[in-house]
Amino acid sequence: MLIDTAIEQDYEVNGFVRNTANFFLTPILNRLPKRVFIGSSRKAKTVHEHVTTHTALEVIYSFNNELNFQKGVLEGLTTYFWQTTNSAKALRNRLKLVKKEVDKAISSLNKKKITVLNLACGSNVAVFEIVAKYKNILSIDVFGVDRNEQAIIDAEKSASGFGIGNLFKGCRNTISGFLNENKHLKFDIVEMVGFLDYVEDAKAIELFNQIHSALKEDGVFITGNVSDNPERRFITEVVGWPRLIFRDEKDLANLISSSKFR
Repeated sequence: MLIDTAIEQDYEVNGFVRNTANFFLTPILNRLPKRVFIGSSRKAKTVHEHVTTHTALEVIYSFNNELNFQKGVLEGLTTYFWQTTNSAKALRNRLKLVKKEVDKAISSLNKKKITVLNLACGSNVAVFEIVAKYKNILSIDVFGVDRNEQAIIDAEKSASGFGIGNLFKGCRNTISGFLNENKHLKFDIVEMVGFLDYVEDAKAIELFNQIHSALKEDGVFITGNVSDNPERRFITEVVGWPRLIFRDEKDLANLISSSKFR
C-alpha cells in the first residue's frame, strides 16, 4: 500500500499571509450562521442544496482561483472567500491527486486493454479525463456505479463530453449490490475516492473485501478519506455537509490492513 504525501507544485497551498489570516478567519467561518453562507452567493446555495453529490463538487472543482464580479462585487468577494478555504482547496487537490494516481496506474499496468471501475461515479472528472488521454492508444472500458439515477445520467453526458461515451457503461446500483451481482467481472483499476467519507468502519472493511475480490491479480485500488481539520464545523454545520467520517492516514491504513488487502 502506498500513501501519497507529496506536495506538488500544482497543488493549492496557503502562503504565510493566508495561514496567518486563517488564525482569525477559521473561528469566524465555524460560527457563521448557515443562512449567511447560503445567501452569500448563488454557488453557495447550489453547494448547500446538493451536498454529498457531484453537483456540489463540480461547483468547487470549477473554481479558477480568480475574483469574478459578473454577479456583483459582494457575491464575487464572498464566493472567492469560501472557495479559497482549506476544505475547498483540499477537494480540488484531491481531484488532481486522483488524476495523477489513475494515470500512474494505467501506465504501470503496461497493458493494451484495461478495465476501470469507478465507484460512486457521480464525480468522475478525474477518471474520464485520464481515460480520454489514452483513448487513441489503449482499449479502455469504464464501468461507473452510483445509486443515484441523475448521477448516472450526468456521468454519461460527461463521458460523451470527454469523447469516451462509447467506453463508458453506467450502472445504477449500490456499490455492494453491483459487486455482488457482477462477481464474474474483474477490473484492472478500481477507484473509490470520496465515498469512504460516509462509510462506517465495518462497512468499509466489507467494501474493501468485495473490491479485493473484484480486482485482477495485478490490479490497482485507489481510495482516500478526508481527515479531520479546523474547518470541520464550517463544512458540517454551516455548509451542511452531513455524516462525514474523518480518518487520517493511520486510520485508513488500519482499515485496509483489516481487510483482504492485508
